[in-house]
Amino acid sequence: MQPLGLYLHVPFCVDRCTYCSFVTTRDRSLQSDTIQRLIAEITEWGWALDRPAVDTLYLGGGTPSLLSATELQALTTAIRSAFDLSPLVEATLEANPGTVDLAWLQQARNLGWDRISLGVQALDDDLLARLGRIHGSAQALESLELARQAGFHRRSADLMVGIPGQSLAKVIEDARTLTATGMEHLSIYLLDLDKASPLRAEIDAGRLTLPGEDEVADVFEALQTELPALGLAAYEISNFARTKAESIHNSRYWERRPYLGLGPSAASQLGDCRWTEPGVIQAWIARRGDLDFTELDAAELLAEIPLLGLRMHRGVDWQALRDLARELDLRPLCDAWEVRLRDLASEGLTVWADDQVRLSARGMLMSNAILGMFV
Repeated sequence: MQPLGLYLHVPFCVDRCTYCSFVTTRDRSLQSDTIQRLIAEITEWGWALDRPAVDTLYLGGGTPSLLSATELQALTTAIRSAFDLSPLVEATLEANPGTVDLAWLQQARNLGWDRISLGVQALDDDLLARLGRIHGSAQALESLELARQAGFHRRSADLMVGIPGQSLAKVIEDARTLTATGMEHLSIYLLDLDKASPLRAEIDAGRLTLPGEDEVADVFEALQTELPALGLAAYEISNFARTKAESIHNSRYWERRPYLGLGPSAASQLGDCRWTEPGVIQAWIARRGDLDFTELDAAELLAEIPLLGLRMHRGVDWQALRDLARELDLRPLCDAWEVRLRDLASEGLTVWADDQVRLSARGMLMSNAILGMFV
């Protein structure tokens, strides 16, 4: 019965970034129907769950800042009608530089949205063009300032590492520039090209080259030292924040707290159940297509605690995990994980303090390999 996190997916973009594999579209003719379908979903879930308490909101995409002020108000009003927001502690919306002005930001702030996440990605205009971004570096910095003027005291920016042609030393410079704006949160993302995208095709054809793994690891390691010195402490593998400015909504994913996702391709987790809505926007609008539904078994539930929790810098309470494993009759599985994690401590990849275990800075760089034991 703990409060939910509520995520809404707004799938519209001015243009599609060359690295993007998310469910998005440039067809703005679908926007009105999408908003109406979202409002219907909000209303239906609020009724089905008997107006449940929600303590975090997240409006993501796509580019939610393409919503008109009227559309944003309609969504916000629907949320307040269908859900109990009395415990609300955070309401985040994503925005892209080049799509916001001061009036829109002030309207969003007046509606109660108190945190903004800006897709900056880089402060190099050539790289931004290569990524298919519609903004330049000056617009990115201007958007952060406009958000401050509009009253957003919790501002976050995304910074991407591993772009073809990127000077990794420039990543450090960009991080310093962004931090100097006084923003409260920074997410560092490695360029992910696991799925088909125009940029992936360019690399596969040999026309572009990704930076080497060692170079990327070096810059991640440097940021682990540089950003805390600039006032942003690491609290998760890719996320840094000033004191008490961590993303509460995103943290709920790593802490396995319940969340409800509405919109095309949005994911939800309530109890042992997880599902994803249809990813074809037109089908979702028309209520066609099935949910991709999974009910986790006991071993999967147990494994997700260290799989997600070790992403956090505070790590995992292993005694609590042992106790849960005993209740689920899975203590041998938990003990096998513990042996492996303690062996990794001798290699400098994990750190144990009594029964609290976390990844070391070097372990964070190798997290994919380490966390694979729980998959």
